[in-house]
Amino acid sequence: MSEMKSAFEKALEKAERLGKLSPEEMRERNEAEYAPIGRALAERYLGHGDRRILKEEVRRYSIDEQAIVMGAALSRLVAAIDLASYEISGKALNGLLTLKGKGRIGEINERIKSLLGEFQDVQEQEYEGEKERIEKGERELLHQLRISGSAVGAINLKASETWETISQELHSQFNERLGALKRELLSLLEEK
Repeated sequence: MSEMKSAFEKALEKAERLGKLSPEEMRERNEAEYAPIGRALAERYLGHGDRRILKEEVRRYSIDEQAIVMGAALSRLVAAIDLASYEISGKALNGLLTLKGKGRIGEINERIKSLLGEFQDVQEQEYEGEKERIEKGERELLHQLRISGSAVGAINLKASETWETISQELHSQFNERLGALKRELLSLLEEK
């Protein structure tokens, strides 16, 4: 009976036979283990938006593990900042402030919020400015296809090719500026 070993004892013996990991191997192993946790925490936070939970979840880990978890979470939050979703971008920006505080990050955060607001305003102005022209073009197209009368309801202008082209141009202009701010933010996060 005394010759039977527990799984733990067998694992210890195997580990001793393999030798100890170098510091670099240990860091890589920890990175592989804890980075997905950080990304998952950020993803969950983007779903619920509760900043308290985000901070508490990161604090559950040891200091070395926290650095990896937080780094991965911060990277995921920065990646979530996008022109397409103002709500998700707002949550991501708030999450960054929760994990890293204000200061220089707060300044970049405000510049990004301002850019996102400006994008929404310009997009709405373009839409209102082009609305009649796009609608007229879509109605003419339907008329050429001999579709008229009660068969034509409200036209979804945002689904039209013309609006798609305008929207892509706006995204292109603003994505350049947003990309520069995100790069600045990432480099600042890597410094700290």
